[in-house]
Amino acid sequence: MLEVNHIPDNGSSMLAVFCDLTIEDQKDFLPWLEEDMFPARLNIGFKSCASYSLIEGNGSDFVTLYEVQSLGDLYDSPYQNLRNNRTKRDADYHKKFQNPMRYSLAWVGPEVSKKKIGFGPFIHIERFDVTDNLVEEYNSWFVTTYLPSLLKSSNTISLRRYIAVEGVHRYFVIREFLEHNAIVDNTVLIEYAGYKSYISGVYQRLIRSP
Repeated sequence: MLEVNHIPDNGSSMLAVFCDLTIEDQKDFLPWLEEDMFPARLNIGFKSCASYSLIEGNGSDFVTLYEVQSLGDLYDSPYQNLRNNRTKRDADYHKKFQNPMRYSLAWVGPEVSKKKIGFGPFIHIERFDVTDNLVEEYNSWFVTTYLPSLLKSSNTISLRRYIAVEGVHRYFVIREFLEHNAIVDNTVLIEYAGYKSYISGVYQRLIRSP
C-alpha cells in the first residue's frame, strides 16, 4: 500500500548518468554494467543499481541509476577511487558515451512509496528548473496536491524528488511504476506553470542489481 513517507525508503541520495550510444556500442552496454559497473559499486556499499532505455518523451536514450545511503557515498574515497582508477574496459567504454550528463542528487521529502528492493520495471523522470519567484508555490503544490493524488494509484511503486548537487537541472523527480500502458490513467501530469528547461522521459528497465 502506498504511503506518504518522511524518511527515504532506499537511501537519501542517488546518482543518475544519462547518455546516448551508437547501435554498435549498445551491444556491450549490458555486459559492461553487469560484469564491471554494478558489482564494483555494490561492493563498496551502493544499495541498488539499474539501467533503463527511453521509450517515450525526450531526453537521453539511456539512464543508469545508483541508490546510495547518503550523498557522502558519492564523494568519499571508496567511490572516488573507483572513478580515478578505472579498469581498461571501464575507461574504454566510458569514451563511447555520447552527450553524457551526470547528476548527484540529494533526496527531498516527503515521498510516496511502499517497501521494495531495487528499481521498478518502468520509470518516469522529470528534470527541470523552477522560476525563482514560484519556488515556494511549487513546493507547496507538490506536497499538498501532487503527492496525495498518487496514493490511490495501483500502478505507482514510488515517487521521489531530489535536488541536484551536480547536474544541469536543479529539480529531479522520479516515479517508478509497474506498467507503461497504465501510466496515463493513474497520474496527474506535472504541468506546473513555473517549470522551465523541462525534460520528461519514460524509461523501461534493461537490467538491475539486486
